[in-house]
Amino acid sequence: MLSKKINVAIAAIVFFGFNTQAQLTIQSGATFTMQTGSQVSVQGSIDNAGVIANEGSLKVQGNYINTGTYSATAGILEMNGTGNSNINAGTSAIANLIINKTNTTDIVKLIASAVVNSSLTLTNGVFTTDPITNPSFNLSSPVSALYTFAAGKEIVGTVKRTSWTAGTARIFNNENMQVTTNGGTAPTELSVTMIPLSAGGDPSQNEREVKRNFGFAQTGGSGFTADVRFPYTATEINTNIENNLVPWTLVGAEWNARLTPVSRDLVNDYVSTAGITATALIQEWKLADPNYTMNITANLRGPWNGVSAMNTSLRTAGIIPLSQQYTGIPFNYTGTETVAAIPANVVDWVLIEHRKPSSGFPADALAATITGRKAGFLLNSGAVVETDGVTAISIPITKQGTAFITIRHRNHLGVLSNAIASNVTGTFSNDYTILANNFKPVGATSDPVVLLAGVDGKYGLWAGDASKNGIVNGGDIITIKNAIAILASGYQFTDVNLNSAINGGDIITTKTTVSLLGSGSGTNARSSIAANPTLKIVKTNIPDPIQED
Repeated sequence: MLSKKINVAIAAIVFFGFNTQAQLTIQSGATFTMQTGSQVSVQGSIDNAGVIANEGSLKVQGNYINTGTYSATAGILEMNGTGNSNINAGTSAIANLIINKTNTTDIVKLIASAVVNSSLTLTNGVFTTDPITNPSFNLSSPVSALYTFAAGKEIVGTVKRTSWTAGTARIFNNENMQVTTNGGTAPTELSVTMIPLSAGGDPSQNEREVKRNFGFAQTGGSGFTADVRFPYTATEINTNIENNLVPWTLVGAEWNARLTPVSRDLVNDYVSTAGITATALIQEWKLADPNYTMNITANLRGPWNGVSAMNTSLRTAGIIPLSQQYTGIPFNYTGTETVAAIPANVVDWVLIEHRKPSSGFPADALAATITGRKAGFLLNSGAVVETDGVTAISIPITKQGTAFITIRHRNHLGVLSNAIASNVTGTFSNDYTILANNFKPVGATSDPVVLLAGVDGKYGLWAGDASKNGIVNGGDIITIKNAIAILASGYQFTDVNLNSAINGGDIITTKTTVSLLGSGSGTNARSSIAANPTLKIVKTNIPDPIQED
């Protein structure tokens, strides 16, 4: 055992095996040669300004600093022992690199970019390219290099794979950080930056997210698509539900969900997707649960009992359909919500929408800005719930950020919330029974909701849209009278008070809306059709362009 500093200053020295607690310094002009089968263990650092010709196994506990030449075709450089270490490989590639520190918390850090040509084995410790302090540093290897990781081990930071070819999955930061490109012109190099929570990985903006971010860069290539696996750890899941996770990409200042195609491996902890375009790939990416809980309360004027709640006459009569009822015009919703039986206390089906106009203005929250929608049940208490009749409704959204929520009913005028900020817990809340929580356009002829009898200060949606066109007027009264004339019955749009019968009561309810000018529309609600002066005023509580009769 050598226990002093070793300075190699002669022209050439050949070692077959020794251990030293000292620092090994190869001075300029000197050559340190290790033949096949030889092993050198240095419990200090290696500082090479000369030549290291390594065809054996060179183990170092301290730092490896190369300002000279390191050559190897089959030789191994192993970072081992206790304590943190730095690597500066200089301009020389490392053939085979092993990270095998004593403790799982021991850090091996690149203090300059490094190339590993043949193999990388990460057995124990933390290996980082120092991405937050030095984001330009990377570990680079040709795609032919073999990367092997012990369970739970990964490279923190940027990994570049060179000599890229399409059609084969390549491993980057860990065994499940994989990318495959297809079609187009393949890049010559592809880089992945992956920063976990333990290293400060925190996606941009304060939104719902798994605490790990991903970045991609390429050299050359165009028109290709990429299939990507996004790994994570259980400690990073945050407020998300694991089996709902999907990839998100940051475009401008807006996170966009990629809901399909997505598959999840809950055993190995990764989410995968296919067909990411070359232009989309180079944005920042993250994982998050797109299902946002909508804590919504609303009343319908039609079935209001005049005291404190809505009646459930449709359920009592057994005529509420088992499938959602918003497939046709003007809703055009294709959801497949279905139940085997209607739960207790249900008034009717309602449709909830998440709208996110790029302008951020409520008057621009048109149907084209819908970024998530779902049908659920309205209970007589005013709560909107899932088809189980209990749980607050949850909607998969495609864009994060401040948005507007609408509630729509098949024969009441829908309403739009004011702007609601999203949050890290994935919830939106709005009580439409409070007047101030409903968007009212400038110049509106009435409030967007109507004050209800009985309970002080509670509001409900305007009733009477029997013709389903977003307007309550004489045309709806005619439609109801026609239904009465033919003795229509059952679950009908003309049953505006939802009592399972179509009669004079529906006419009275509709006439009340007409007499109070119940529409809530105003000049801002016409913004989407301002370019077409032949259209008349829009009468609707949500800013969808509906022409007046």
